Amino acid sequence: MDDIVVCLIKGPASRYPRGYLWLFPVWFAILGGAVTVISFRLNGQLPLWLGASEIGGLLLAVLTAMCVLLTARRVAFRADGTGILLGTRTIRKRMKRRRVFLPWSDITQITLVPRRSTVLADIVLGPAAIWVPRPSRREQAAVLFAALLMPFGVGRGRPALTMVRHDRPGYRVRICEMPPGHLRLALHELAPETVPIRVVNSMAALRALTPRPPRGGILRPVWPANSLGQSRSGQPPAPSRP
Repeated sequence: MDDIVVCLIKGPASRYPRGYLWLFPVWFAILGGAVTVISFRLNGQLPLWLGASEIGGLLLAVLTAMCVLLTARRVAFRADGTGILLGTRTIRKRMKRRRVFLPWSDITQITLVPRRSTVLADIVLGPAAIWVPRPSRREQAAVLFAALLMPFGVGRGRPALTMVRHDRPGYRVRICEMPPGHLRLALHELAPETVPIRVVNSMAALRALTPRPPRGGILRPVWPANSLGQSRSGQPPAPSRP
């Protein structure tokens, strides 16, 4: 049986789309405004202490939900001899949209940065790698608007963990309950010699080690790619500049 490294990911990025936490203040403003309007419609019959307690209870619920999401931990990082799998297991029909597989041949380097209670793993892809392009701002805004109207239907968008970075092709993962030294040794046993795995002490050192994107933006695949790193044609497309 092949060795495998399984890690917990901290925060809402493994399940929810980027910018989801900003919906909580909007929900609080809507519900708080509804309580205020109802109090005025009752012509002052609603006691002030009751209205204040309602708004205070809503504020406490919003802060509690945000703290739970920020400290939530899910198994969303798996590495073996073939590559790295990002994303959580799900029973949804569109499972490929919520997970992404990175073969070792597509990874240029991995840099680990110790952070407060987590380890930031910066995964940089090579120029020939195929990845799922980031959704446009209009598509991301549409997902967040749908989540605002239907809170219980959230999760249909692509999680932030599986979205490629905007400035350069790669992913950043917040791993918890794993010391950087142990994580480096575990990944070093699985990764080929062509993929360096380093540990740095600061974000400044990370920026110095990370290759800068070419002028004009990051490279993008010619054909749309799925979350398993394969193009619709079945062949790796040649990268081109946008």
